[in-house]
Amino acid sequence: MPEKGFLAWLENNKFAHRHPELWKYVKFFLVGLVTSLPDWGSYMVSLYALRALGVDHIGPVLGFMERVVDPAEGFTLATVIYAYMISTAIGYFCAYILNRKATFQANNNAALSGALYALMVVFTIFANSLAVGPFISGLVGRVGLPAALSESISKLLVMSIPGIWTYPLSRFVIYRKKKEEPADEQ
Repeated sequence: MPEKGFLAWLENNKFAHRHPELWKYVKFFLVGLVTSLPDWGSYMVSLYALRALGVDHIGPVLGFMERVVDPAEGFTLATVIYAYMISTAIGYFCAYILNRKATFQANNNAALSGALYALMVVFTIFANSLAVGPFISGLVGRVGLPAALSESISKLLVMSIPGIWTYPLSRFVIYRKKKEEPADEQ
């Protein structure tokens, strides 16, 4: 009996069979859209929670950024960066689970795959926290929008940039499929 429902259609439609590589990218993009919800939501919650807790200093390692970047009114750079790190970790964890099973149907070593994914996520978090995020947040913050709207727009823009490197790494390095061994004929 054939499977029914939306998930079965996703895997058994004509487009998926005619264009399997493009279909993987479409699924990767859809997973990104779905996982952007917990990412963005946890960002906004973390942003306000950290501000309420009085987190206003980054520390000696990233302290130079406090002089370089002017975040949206009402938020310190520390709250923006820490909220970004927390929410991105949550979003990428959700994406790892969904992409491993739904997008790439990976059957490689889960521990190795998870370790490689974690390295990519750490790189992404720090690249966006140190360069991309503060730059975009500073630009959007200067427009004069209310702080919550400014940070929401900044977060949505910053979330889209890592796709430049995350899809190729996910597809060709992290979520590989083991090659099928031919059955021995006797």
